[in-house]
Amino acid sequence: MSDEAIMSRFLARPGFLLARIDQICTAIYGSLDGGETLAQAELLMLLGVLGPSPQIKLARCAGVDKSTTAYIIENLNARGWVERGPCREDRRRALVSLTPTGQSQIARIERQFADLQRQLARPLDADALPRAVTLLHKLGSNPMSPAPLWVPACHPAVGILDTSLSFLCRRALQLFQAQFVACTPGLNLTLRQFSLLYIVSAREAITQAAFARLFGLDPSTCAVIIRGLVSRGLIAGTRSAQDKRERIYAITDQGRSILLKAQPLVDRSERLIFRGEPAARTRWLVRQLQAIVRDHSHRLRFPGVMAAP
Repeated sequence: MSDEAIMSRFLARPGFLLARIDQICTAIYGSLDGGETLAQAELLMLLGVLGPSPQIKLARCAGVDKSTTAYIIENLNARGWVERGPCREDRRRALVSLTPTGQSQIARIERQFADLQRQLARPLDADALPRAVTLLHKLGSNPMSPAPLWVPACHPAVGILDTSLSFLCRRALQLFQAQFVACTPGLNLTLRQFSLLYIVSAREAITQAAFARLFGLDPSTCAVIIRGLVSRGLIAGTRSAQDKRERIYAITDQGRSILLKAQPLVDRSERLIFRGEPAARTRWLVRQLQAIVRDHSHRLRFPGVMAAP
């Protein structure tokens, strides 16, 4: 199967498209001034709206787990942008608040965040953006979702994150990742590991560098995915005859068995996410995500192979 044929299947999958958009958002925001990450910017903006807040509240408003929130806060604390203080109502709990230095960054960060939203939405028609935001918000705030709890910080009409395309795409990605894990108990696979198994099966063999170029991931991330599958005996590597520094990976019989079990479960997890949504609306959303990916993938260091529309 050709690389274009392989990637045409991924480019029809909303989970893959959302993961690529998440990469794009990171790349766009990282190209702007300031030096903070997109996740740090979002948390700072939340603090600007909410004021001093417990860490758990920030985690829920940002829709991320507590350990990730703690890591972000530690990095912002190291920069002198946030600080922890006592909570009068509950002395066991600390409140996170902006420092004067952090407060001074908010206006710039809000401008850059708004710029990210404008750039990201550029390939969408004027009436498509609010429709996409509404559908993504509905998916992300599903109370039955296995993803980390998300409690919108503000009413959607005035929210800092609640109506932002970048945030809602990442929130939907969390849902796809969590739903896949929930639908594949015992297989112990991530979506990216499943993707590599599929690619190796379709290609018969692939190097780490070729996987990076094809799928659109940096080689270090690819190495982590490959190591996990090799350690479980799902793929196996041999030295390349052309370049002894490279290894060529092929799927094993055990890997092929896991792939056959996982494939229908991937479809089921996607159906569960869009349960209750008309098929036409789902197809429409996929087309919008495809438009964003095609317009912005050139920004990525590893843009991946783009199949013809």
